[in-house]
Amino acid sequence: MVRRAKKTTKKKTVKRRAATKKKAPTRKKRKVSPKAVAQRKEVSINETAQWNAYQELRRQIDHAWARLRADVEHNAHPQELMRDRNELLLLLGECNYMASECMQLAAKKKR
Repeated sequence: MVRRAKKTTKKKTVKRRAATKKKAPTRKKRKVSPKAVAQRKEVSINETAQWNAYQELRRQIDHAWARLRADVEHNAHPQELMRDRNELLLLLGECNYMASECMQLAAKKKR
């Protein structure tokens, strides 16, 4: 094998101009209509109201569940057990409905 000699050439240097600082392009703020601002406030108020309603419903469910368990432990009358059970099921149904409504609102919000 014959080895070739390396070519020795001078690398060309590029003269650079003095770096000038460029300002980042500023974004113009869009004007927000008063109607849009009012709509955002309304949405936040609705979300807060839904959260408060959820918490209240959760407290009621916990209370109904505790009452049903206590009645079962104390061998309460079957009619009382059925009343407690029906109340608990009603509250759980309301909670399920609220969850589905919240999921629909979340899906609309993503669009």
